[in-house]
Amino acid sequence: MNGKCHLHALYNPISSSYIFIKTIKSTMNNNQSASYQAGQAKGQAEEKGGQLMDKASNAAQSAQESAQQAGQQMKAGAQGAVDAAKDATGMNK
Repeated sequence: MNGKCHLHALYNPISSSYIFIKTIKSTMNNNQSASYQAGQAKGQAEEKGGQLMDKASNAAQSAQESAQQAGQQMKAGAQGAVDAAKDATGMNK
């Protein structure tokens, strides 16, 4: 064997290119996978945030309704007290 053949056996540009391309494809697949997983995590976080906002909105609505009911009960109680006072003093005739 001469030196050229021996050098050719050590360095094969075709197999080196193949390894390089496989490495690039592997890196691209890893990047795509990481990007997909990041997208999934973002979507899940947005969904969770939406659910929390819905719960907060429902709690606020419930609190508002409870406050309105309490106010109506207080108003009715006060009106009853006024009517009772008028009846007691004879002003309701």
